[in-house]
Amino acid sequence: MNAWRERAWRGVQAHPNLLILALVTLLAPFALSLVWLEMHQWEQRQIRSELLRVGQVMDLRQQRATLDFRYLLDGLGDLSDFVAADPRLTVALEQPDKPAALQLASSYMDQVSDKFGVNLLMLVNTDGRVLVSRVPPGSASLTGEEFSDREYFKSAMAGKSGRQFAVGRSTNIPGLFFSHPVRTQTGQLLGAAIIKMDLADIARRIELEGVIVVDAQGVVILAGQADLVFRSIEGAPILNSSDEFRLSRYKRIHFPVLKFQPGNLPDHPEVQLFGEPPRAVLHRQFDIAEHGISVHLVEDMAYLSGLRTRHQLVLWITWLGALAFLWAVSATIVFLMRGHCFRLNIEAVNIELHKLNDQLKHQAEVDFLTGCMNRRRFDEELDHEIRRSLRQKYPLTLAMFDLDHFKIINDSHGHQTGDAALQHFARVVRDQIRQTDRFARLGGEEFALLMPDTGAAAAFPMVERLRQRIAQTPLPLPNGELLPMSVSIGTASLCEVDDNDSLYQRADNAMYEAKAGGRNRTVCAPNPPGQQEMPGTD
Repeated sequence: MNAWRERAWRGVQAHPNLLILALVTLLAPFALSLVWLEMHQWEQRQIRSELLRVGQVMDLRQQRATLDFRYLLDGLGDLSDFVAADPRLTVALEQPDKPAALQLASSYMDQVSDKFGVNLLMLVNTDGRVLVSRVPPGSASLTGEEFSDREYFKSAMAGKSGRQFAVGRSTNIPGLFFSHPVRTQTGQLLGAAIIKMDLADIARRIELEGVIVVDAQGVVILAGQADLVFRSIEGAPILNSSDEFRLSRYKRIHFPVLKFQPGNLPDHPEVQLFGEPPRAVLHRQFDIAEHGISVHLVEDMAYLSGLRTRHQLVLWITWLGALAFLWAVSATIVFLMRGHCFRLNIEAVNIELHKLNDQLKHQAEVDFLTGCMNRRRFDEELDHEIRRSLRQKYPLTLAMFDLDHFKIINDSHGHQTGDAALQHFARVVRDQIRQTDRFARLGGEEFALLMPDTGAAAAFPMVERLRQRIAQTPLPLPNGELLPMSVSIGTASLCEVDDNDSLYQRADNAMYEAKAGGRNRTVCAPNPPGQQEMPGTD
């Protein structure tokens, strides 16, 4: 026995590399299997985490896109109804041979176009022939042209509001057309009022990043990527239509098909390949049926596109590291353990620092009770928007809110109910305002709303609607009672001489005037003497 041990030690001393090689040969399959399993699990965790993050982003984009499209398209549809109801158009259709009647209708349509920023207005008779048109500068008049083949005209002649995407026959500019029948007081159908907004103008009003909008024919009419417009989706009705129909509506024949192909992750079929060259994306579709459009959300999964390559690279590196670990057992164990612990510590510290930074940023910018901006963050936004408005000559309106009888609420129901009232008020306002508006709690029961690109004429009905909504939405109390609430509002629109303090002061004065005038009302602050609010289109 001793002789065998002695020979073994001599063998170790004489051939250490052979012993190491033997140990590596025995342990390598087990070690490499563990490495592969761990890397596979790591890859799956990374994929699930990225899918969760992107899914949350898409949820927010879907909400925003739905609100944006419904707000814009409902507004354009309502505008066509409003235009069609004007008696000047009725007179023009009843007396098409009288220039004075046509001139009155033309002047009215010019006013509507200038005020609401639509690109085209037409008044057509029941034959589809244009009696009066308001076209963009430099474009030929459409008076006398005939549009009886258009879907929006047919809908109007059927007594319904119509809407259609089409390419302009004379301008070759694509846009959305809205129509509404024009009737006499007795209900006789005389014709239709038609408005159009170009796609370029629509794209400027709606956030289109990662969005593809498809019409009823399956043709892309709006997209964040301009080169996707006028492509079609798979199975689109346009692919089975005649060339005559395609030319009539879209001024083109070919509609390349957008394809979503299965991704290269069998465990995650929701990841698809899209584009040229194909890239990993998450795809979601939803319909806005009342407007005849489908919205496709496409979120790039750039991180996953290179994940497999990174995984293989890391796998090979780890395998080599494992072999080196087995080749030099003692030194490598210490090095890898220390390196692993060091890496984990760094990651833990980084994660903790990120959490602390996020908490600090949240505490510095958000009111803890209502979740609104706080005064500090709002002042920064106000300063930025004032500078932008003065530089770009855009309107800007500030509204100050003060909850009526808040002290009575606190004294009668307790501070907990007072806090609930503040939260209820903030929630109701946030549900009503636009994405571009800034809403903040300044302190106590005072709040502020900043409305960029909005002048006094547009701001007043907006804040008045908020005031009415607050009055119509009492706070439910734990005992089942409903606590009525109201708010006094003061607004001030930016003038060239204004700065943060002066705009605050004017809005604040208007708010106190509203409270002094009986509360639950809105007061607009007058402009400084000799000053006018900043120009712009509301």
